[in-house]
Amino acid sequence: MNKPIRFLIYGGALSAFAFIAAIFLLPKPQGTGLTPNEDIPFYSMPWNDNPFAPGNMQTADGKMLNAEDIPSAEFCAQCHEQEYRQWVSSIHSVTGPDILYETAIGNNEDAHKNRLGTEKIRWCDSCHEPVNLLMGVINPIPVVGPSPVTAEGTTCIICHTATAADPLAGNGSLTLDINNINQYDEALIMAAPAEHARAMQAKTHNPLMGSSDFCGACHTEIRPLEVSGDAPMHLQDTYEEWKDSEYAEKNIQCQNCHMHPDPAAYISELNETGQVPERIVSHRFVGVNYLLTDSNLPSNLVTFLRGGHPPGNISTDEWKADLLEQNRLIRDLLQAAADLSISAPESVSPNTEATLNVTITNSGAGHSLPTGPLDQRHMWLEVKVTDAAGAVIYHSGAFDEKTGQVDPNAVLYLKILTDKNGETIYEHILFNAEAYTYTRDPIPANSSDTIPYLFTVPENAQGPLKVETTLWYRLALQEFVTYSLNLDVILPPVMMEQTVVAIPVR
Repeated sequence: MNKPIRFLIYGGALSAFAFIAAIFLLPKPQGTGLTPNEDIPFYSMPWNDNPFAPGNMQTADGKMLNAEDIPSAEFCAQCHEQEYRQWVSSIHSVTGPDILYETAIGNNEDAHKNRLGTEKIRWCDSCHEPVNLLMGVINPIPVVGPSPVTAEGTTCIICHTATAADPLAGNGSLTLDINNINQYDEALIMAAPAEHARAMQAKTHNPLMGSSDFCGACHTEIRPLEVSGDAPMHLQDTYEEWKDSEYAEKNIQCQNCHMHPDPAAYISELNETGQVPERIVSHRFVGVNYLLTDSNLPSNLVTFLRGGHPPGNISTDEWKADLLEQNRLIRDLLQAAADLSISAPESVSPNTEATLNVTITNSGAGHSLPTGPLDQRHMWLEVKVTDAAGAVIYHSGAFDEKTGQVDPNAVLYLKILTDKNGETIYEHILFNAEAYTYTRDPIPANSSDTIPYLFTVPENAQGPLKVETTLWYRLALQEFVTYSLNLDVILPPVMMEQTVVAIPVR
């Protein structure tokens, strides 16, 4: 080897060594956090010196976020394109821009106008728009300008800087070391990927990332006293539902299912083998929001509902294809959650009464069915009995496709919120809720609910009778769609399960 080439090799190796060593030997960057009413003027803190109250999200240094120092998901996509494409079709990417959420927020803020309505929204935004919360956007006087990151919902940097969680406190109770992240440029990230993984809280470095405690920080919702009421009001308890289940005992975390590339397939393998399947990670975060992933909706409605086209260089066709795949996974998951069975008489006779017992078994969810914001999300049973000639003998739980209303006598799983006057709250105005009741209690994991149905067999009934039972799920009440969203659209339900039996007539 001649001398010039040898010098080039040695010099290159020495430069690379110095470059990498500098990453570890140079001082860590100073915190970039901002102080309210010093760096951010006229910031309202009516309850205490916590700038994020009444939500529970906090930064490790107690300071607010400087948007100029925060990478967007689009920035992360330069290296993590697959993860970005998965995330951008998820509901996590639009937890803030989602028009359903923005409308509900407007309803609540208006309901408490001149009663710190804007500041109270910080409780909601701890989970839905955490970047806006941490930056100080949620303020009666606009003092913080827009940033590309604020339009991204629950973006990469929120989850990947979390260092602690309090799932029983909920309301976004994550501690984020977001003001002390390493500000690498692309070249430094490529030179030291392991250090970047450590800084971004990869699961191998921070077990919290793979724990249900992490999810529970937002999937526990308790209305605090600062918002309203004489006592805290539990509104969502999905984490505790999981914690009390066999899934927690078996160390099956939320992420095992909801971050699996195909959650329905995961449930099927678990139920068939009894063994916990291998954990495979996707950033689709498959849940139940079939509406905001249905790109077949008319008039480009899904783009409107999601708050616009996503950032980045994804074409409309690619994005809509990704949404349809997300929608398929959601529907498959809903259909894997429950089983239906019917206990019917061996035969019936004309002019007699017959009893059916319909059992719903929560066989696939690691929490109750339904779960989440149950003043909107609901499921119900439809039972239809017809004779051989097609005559309807009994029908309960019908869905009116013209009005979007469910049979008022249906067996319905819904939380009824009421205000101080005892009036039902249909439009998710949680600030005004004084009490709630369940039309029927949600079904815990691996538990069942049996409902009896009684009908009369007509004298002229032609056998055999066909008993068709369907379990339906719907994302929101029609009243919310019609009166809050002002949309002339009927929100259709999704069929979770269906079973049919025949009963001879003798």
